[in-house]
Amino acid sequence: MSGRHIVRSEAELNAWIGRILAGPDRGNQPFVLEETDYAGLYSMAGNLLGHFQTIAGQQPVCLCAEDKTVIGAAMLASLAGGPALILPHSPAPQVLAELKALTGFRVAIVDITRPVPQGVHCIAPSPTRGPWPPTAPLSPKAPGTEWVHLFTGGSTGAPKMWRKSVRNLLAETISIIENYSIRETDRLVATVSPCHIYGLLYAILAPLMANAAVAPQNPSFPSEIEAVLRQSRASVLISVPAHYRALNGHSFAPRSLRLAFSSAGMLAKADAEAFSAQTGVKIAEIYGSTETGGIAARVRADGETDFKPYATVDVCIEGERLKVRSDYLSPGLAPTPHDYFTVGDRVAAAGNGRFSLLGRADGIVKVGGNRVDLDVVRQTIKRYPGVRDALVISLPMGQGRENRILALVEADLDAAVLNKALMRDLEPHARPRGIKVVDKMPLTAAGKPDRKTMEALFQ
Repeated sequence: MSGRHIVRSEAELNAWIGRILAGPDRGNQPFVLEETDYAGLYSMAGNLLGHFQTIAGQQPVCLCAEDKTVIGAAMLASLAGGPALILPHSPAPQVLAELKALTGFRVAIVDITRPVPQGVHCIAPSPTRGPWPPTAPLSPKAPGTEWVHLFTGGSTGAPKMWRKSVRNLLAETISIIENYSIRETDRLVATVSPCHIYGLLYAILAPLMANAAVAPQNPSFPSEIEAVLRQSRASVLISVPAHYRALNGHSFAPRSLRLAFSSAGMLAKADAEAFSAQTGVKIAEIYGSTETGGIAARVRADGETDFKPYATVDVCIEGERLKVRSDYLSPGLAPTPHDYFTVGDRVAAAGNGRFSLLGRADGIVKVGGNRVDLDVVRQTIKRYPGVRDALVISLPMGQGRENRILALVEADLDAAVLNKALMRDLEPHARPRGIKVVDKMPLTAAGKPDRKTMEALFQ
C-alpha cells in the first residue's frame, strides 16, 4: 500500500500566511465566545509582538497559558516574526522547571499569575485595543521555520520535545478545514487542552484560519460538556475517548451539533455507537500522534471499522509496521522529504488502502523468557463485566531484563475477583503481578492515561 502524499507548495502556504497576518475580515466576529472578537485577538497579538521586539535574540518563549485568546494571539505574534513558542504539557511548577532545564527559556507568556522558575521574566498580554498590523514592519516566518515546541510525557513519563514548523501546522490545519468543512459559522467546543497538538490544531488554529468561534471552557465531566455544548450552541465537539466513555449513558441531545472528533487514543466501539445513537452525530476518530500529525481516520457510524489514510498522507506497510510521510511529520523524523517514518504501532492491511491497528510495537515484552502482548492483557481485562477501562504497563525488575506487568483498572470490581478471572484466562507469565482498581482513571491534560501517576500508585 503506497501512494503520493500532497505536498503544499511554498506559494500556497505563503498565501495563507499573508492572509492570516493581514488581519481579520470581520473584526466583530467572535473568536472566543462571550470573551474576545477577532479585532481583540489581533490587538492582543500586536501587544505581544511589541513585547517580542524588546527581547534580545530569538530564543523560544514559553507559553504558560490555557486561555484560548492568549494562545491564539501568541501564535499570531510568533508567526508575524516573533520567537518560536514552547507549549508545556502541564503548567505545574515541576514541569516548567524541567522544560527550563531542557530548553533554557528565559521568558514566559502567562494568562494568570503562575509560579515560574527563578530567573524567568513573565509577559501578561494586554487586551487593550490597538492597530494591526503594528507600526513596525512584520517579518513573517517562512514555511520551513520552527513555530512551536510541543511536549509529550513519553513512555517513561519524561518530557519529550517535538518541534513543529509552520508547514507542519498550517498544512494540517488547511486539510482539517477542507476535509471537515469548518466554516466561519461553526462554534467549536474542546474538552482537551489547547497546549497539546490535538487541541492546538482543532481548537485554536482551525477556528482561527476558518474565522470560526471556540468556547472558552475545556469541560470534562458529562454535565459540564452538556452545559457548554448547549450554552454555546456548538456545532463541533473535539474530545477524547475517556470523555466519550463518561458520556455513554448520560442523557443529553445537543441539537446544534453536526460533527464530533475523537483522538489521543482508541475510542471504544460501544462508546462511539452510543454517542451517535443518542445524538445522531457521527464521530470522526483521528489516528496519529504529536510527532506525525494526523495519519488516518474512521467513522464507525458510516460502517467503517478500519482506518483510511488522509489523501495528504502517504503510508506503506512492511510486515506489521506502518510507515508514513506527509507535510505533518516533525522536522528530523525522516532524513529527506522522500523518506518514510516508522510509527510505533503494529498494523494489518485491510484492503482499499485501509489498515487496522494491532497494538503497540513496543507493547511486546519478555516475562520469564516468554513474549507477552500487553494489549492482549488489556483487552482481556476490559472484557469482564463491570470493567470500564484498563491500562497495562511493564516495569523492569532490578538491573536485569525481566519485566513486571502491572494493571490499573477502572471498575466496580474487587482486585481479587479480577485476579481470579485472569488466572483462568491468561497464562501465568502474562498475568499482572500487581492490580489496582480505581473509580476513575488518572488522565493527563491531553486526555490520555497518566502513566506517571499510575507508576506512583504501585510504588
